[in-house]
Amino acid sequence: LFSALIHDVEHTGIPNKDLVRTKTKLAEMYQGKSVGEQNSVVVAWDLLLEPRFKDLQNYIFHDEAGRRHFRQLVVNVVMATDIMDPDMVALRKTRWE
Repeated sequence: LFSALIHDVEHTGIPNKDLVRTKTKLAEMYQGKSVGEQNSVVVAWDLLLEPRFKDLQNYIFHDEAGRRHFRQLVVNVVMATDIMDPDMVALRKTRWE
């Protein structure tokens, strides 16, 4: 649910390929790979870790291992929403072969 809520945080409406083509700061920061998706994860994760959300953090994960596991799940789910990424396209194709 968390991943669904955050997958387009700060999305500008500009496709990743255009962000990369026009050499935006975000595209450079994320090396042209799932630019919008990576930015969404970073922005939302930083917000979640703010002290004012401590109760929510404690509900979602109880220790460092749980935090790492939850972050990996969030990253994997949000990255999977980049339907144009060649690596993700290839992974999806092999799933159905």
